[in-house]
Amino acid sequence: MPAPSASSISVVVPTYNDVEHLGAALESIVAQTLAPGEIVVADDGSDDGTEQLVDSFAERYGAVMPIRYVRLETRSGVVAARTEGIAQARGDWIANCDSDDTWLATKLERQLEFLRSWSGERRLVLLGTFGYNVNEAEEVISEAPIGPSSEEDFERTRRRGGRVVVMHSSVLYSRADYLAVGGYTTEYGTADDGDFFGKMAELGVVMCVPEPLINYRKRAGSIQVAQFWEKQQSAMHLRLNLRRRAKGEPPISREQFDAQLAAEPMRRRLRRRRLWLGAYYNRVGGMNFVNGRRVTGASQLALAAIMDNSRVRHGLRRYLRTRSRT
Repeated sequence: MPAPSASSISVVVPTYNDVEHLGAALESIVAQTLAPGEIVVADDGSDDGTEQLVDSFAERYGAVMPIRYVRLETRSGVVAARTEGIAQARGDWIANCDSDDTWLATKLERQLEFLRSWSGERRLVLLGTFGYNVNEAEEVISEAPIGPSSEEDFERTRRRGGRVVVMHSSVLYSRADYLAVGGYTTEYGTADDGDFFGKMAELGVVMCVPEPLINYRKRAGSIQVAQFWEKQQSAMHLRLNLRRRAKGEPPISREQFDAQLAAEPMRRRLRRRRLWLGAYYNRVGGMNFVNGRRVTGASQLALAAIMDNSRVRHGLRRYLRTRSRT
């Protein structure tokens, strides 16, 4: 796809009661070496002073970059907020940034350079970047090299019927392609990004600039923790339908999926519950540990090891491997 100009990019920032972190996200977008055309903050009904914060940013930076505030009438979830923000955006290209994440200064510049130099066999339809895992104080914990970093890597994932994963706060895509696939849906709950990436992968290549260009904040109040159980089930539903799609089979609805799970033998359901508990304690334990709550974090990681020792070992190896590169 032809590279956009920076001025044709609208950055959409969905948020809900996150005034504590939103300012840092906006600062990082304003500070880009190639400034986007606008920022659209899509507020899912916050009551913590979010609108006032956005207004103050608009006053300070409005001459440099338009910063607009869009508020949903009723709280409807991050998917609805993101979708409304995109609908209100004026740019032909969309970049996403969650309100608790930040961008490195050259993020957009490196993505546009990558797009201009693209010479792959298929059209590049969505471009993300690698990132850094950071704690609540935005101190780097480790690298997060998440997502396909080449066309070959992307095609291998597709052939396996696997889920294409990209850090959502890093993505850049055209409005035309977004509309062509029907945008984001609520069918897979908080796994909406995986569904969207899968639909975009039908159009062309989905991959990442293999450089850490965003900061992904590990914090206790994130959706990854607050909606953990729903996200696990939605992601499982999505993976099943991706495998069915790869085999040419029609997708099953959430109701059909839930009925399948309920009909499984008790032993299988208990095993899945144990593994998900292990994943939960591994996630919250790791977040608490890197944010200075060492005793609580260590206790939760010990519980995770009891539930699913292999997950904890794998996570520790990955942390040590990526930590050595920071």
